[in-house]
Amino acid sequence: MEFEAKKRRALIVYLKNARQARQLRRFGIVNYVSNKMKYASVYVDDADVETKKQLIEKLGFVDRVDVSHWPEVDTTVGGQQNEEIDFSLDTDDVFEDEAQEEEL
Repeated sequence: MEFEAKKRRALIVYLKNARQARQLRRFGIVNYVSNKMKYASVYVDDADVETKKQLIEKLGFVDRVDVSHWPEVDTTVGGQQNEEIDFSLDTDDVFEDEAQEEEL
């Protein structure tokens, strides 16, 4: 039996009252609940996102539901991964006066 990772997506559920956040456990894994800001983060299977979102929006204590856009965000920093970056400094660009160069 092999472990198979399921694709999941976070639903951000804004609540009218944070007490009812425990009832969200039947829809997915409740990852975080903020009592002060009145929202909860619920992880659901990626295939069931739209159906679970509609079911959660029908609840009386829910203000609104947003779907996380994290899987759509490009997490690579910079340009191409194979692109070489030159970190060399030219001393003419760094020091404007000879006095500044002598101080260092």
